[in-house]
Amino acid sequence: MSRRGQARRCCQQSRAGGLPIRPNHSRFLSWAALLAAVGGLAGGLWWYYGNGAGTQWTAYRIGQAASYREAAGQIAALERRRDRDVVLRELAAGWGTGNQQFDFYLARRASDPQAGEALRQAFSLELSWRPELLTRWAHYWSWRVKPSPADEIASIAEYLDALATAEPPRRLTWREVLNLQAVFALTGQPELALRLAPDNWQGRYRGWRGQRGERLDVERPGAPFPDWQGALPIASTFGVNLLRPPSRTPDRSS
Repeated sequence: MSRRGQARRCCQQSRAGGLPIRPNHSRFLSWAALLAAVGGLAGGLWWYYGNGAGTQWTAYRIGQAASYREAAGQIAALERRRDRDVVLRELAAGWGTGNQQFDFYLARRASDPQAGEALRQAFSLELSWRPELLTRWAHYWSWRVKPSPADEIASIAEYLDALATAEPPRRLTWREVLNLQAVFALTGQPELALRLAPDNWQGRYRGWRGQRGERLDVERPGAPFPDWQGALPIASTFGVNLLRPPSRTPDRSS
């Protein structure tokens, strides 16, 4: 076919809405579509995790756990992640936002000897950034602590009295910081708990100690949080979740 004939044929196909597509052009379009799909997926994942949506979903799943053992396993998995500082900070930001069972499990994990310092640090800093949560944490702490809040505060004071005179100054662990934040809040000086850290506790503690007697009368509340509703999630030794009304004496061994 002559060049004039080929041109005429292309014009006719163009008018009919069907330009011929070469095989190489078709392959290019396929690759372009695949790359666009991959880019969209990557962008969606970046938005999902970068905006905290992934952590919010994780917090919801933790709150739906059937027992503390199950919830602790999910939180421990986050503690092992490479980006745990970011993830745990976002997780702590969900505390006190309306999911009481999530609040219960996260506070329980922060008090657990098996929890890592990264989780406790994120939780403690969240209390400093949102001081309205200090009362909630102190309430839970006084409900959970053994043998009684008054005895535990006396024990902590005795321990810190010895550390306060140490040279060089002794840093606290984040677990000890959380304990001291609860003590400050329970005894009417929550401002001392704000931005409390392992290396700035001594001056605040001395000021608090100078205003306190040898023993403080702090009663144990009847439920984990002031606004707690319904039954308590209590795990048996067999890992079965038992529900018990909060009006009974709480068992904090779970």
